[in-house]
Amino acid sequence: MIKEVKKMIVEKGLLTKEEQDIVAKLETEMLSALTLAHLNFYKNEIKMIISQAKRRHQFFLNYSKELNV
Repeated sequence: MIKEVKKMIVEKGLLTKEEQDIVAKLETEMLSALTLAHLNFYKNEIKMIISQAKRRHQFFLNYSKELNV
């Protein structure tokens, strides 16, 4: 559990301000989810946003490496 939290904190650092706002709103909605399906929906949306941020970050890392070579 602690490892997951640390990982999530690092991953959230890759998000833009707008993405951080959306994730915060989704997390708030998770607290008032009525069903497990709703909870899973919000969780999956957060995971997708973080996944896209990771891909964007990796793209920029690769791009900057190519520019330096």
